[in-house]
Amino acid sequence: MMAHVHLPDGFELLATSAGVAGVRSSVKPALVALGILERSVFERTRRAGELVGRGRGRVVAVPLGGPGGGRAVIRHCRRAGPLAKLLGDIYFTRWRPLRELCAAEAARTAGVPTPEPLAALVWKRGPVWSGDLMVREVPDAVPLEAWLRRRPDATPGTLRPILDALAAAFAKLFAANVYHPDLHAGNVLVQQRGRPVLHIIDFDRARQLPALPRRLRDKMLFRFNRALLKRRLSPRPVTRTNRLRLCERLGVTGDRAETRRFLNACEAHLRWHAWRY
Repeated sequence: MMAHVHLPDGFELLATSAGVAGVRSSVKPALVALGILERSVFERTRRAGELVGRGRGRVVAVPLGGPGGGRAVIRHCRRAGPLAKLLGDIYFTRWRPLRELCAAEAARTAGVPTPEPLAALVWKRGPVWSGDLMVREVPDAVPLEAWLRRRPDATPGTLRPILDALAAAFAKLFAANVYHPDLHAGNVLVQQRGRPVLHIIDFDRARQLPALPRRLRDKMLFRFNRALLKRRLSPRPVTRTNRLRLCERLGVTGDRAETRRFLNACEAHLRWHAWRY
C-alpha cells in the first residue's frame, strides 16, 4: 500500500474488516467510534447521518467527538462522466480515495482554504473497490452554486465581495501549485461571516505540482466559467470591469496584452462549448 500512496504527516494507515483506512491520528478514537473499522457498522452510521448535500452521491454529516468536536461530513465516492451510470461507485484500484486525501491535505497545508481532511476509507468488494472520504464540516457553509441561485438578480456590485473571496481562494490554490481538474461552483463552499470566506472541496484527481503551468491555471479558470454557463447560473456572471478586477487579484494580468489574451481565450472557450448547453 505505502509503495503507492505515502500518507501525509499526522495520518496513519489502519486495517479494517474489508479494506484499509487512512486516518488523521488526532481524531482516530472518534473515527473508530463511528465504526470506520467495520464496514457494516460504518454503513449504518452513514445511513443515519443528516443529509447535507448531493453531488455525484449522498453527502451526510454525523456528530464527531474528540478534539475540535463538531461534525464529520461523509462523501461516498462515485464516478462522474460517461462511466457514472455504468460503474457508479465501483473502482478497479484501491488508491483513489487515499490519493484524494493526500491531495486535499497537501493543499490545506500549503494554505488553500479547504475543510480539514479526516479519513479516506477503502472497501474491497470482490475484485473491485469502493470508498468514502471524511472531512470536518465547515459550519454555516453552502455551495457557491446554491448561493448564486438564491440571488438571480444580483448586480455586479453585490457580487463584488464574492468575487474578492473567490479570487483570494483561487490565488492560494495557484500559489500552492495545485491542479484541481473539477473546479466549479458546486465545489466551492461559501461561509458567510461578515465578509464571505470560500472553501474549495472535492480534490478527486487533483494533484500538487512542482510548478503550475499557465496552461493548467487557465484551464481551471475556463472550466469554472464554463460550468457557470452549463448550470445556467449566468452566462456572464460579471461585467468586463469586474473580470479585469478578478484577473488582477488572481495574478493573471502581467500587462494589458496578457489581460487581453486571457479574456479573449476565455470568451473563445465559452463560445466553443456554448452549443452543448
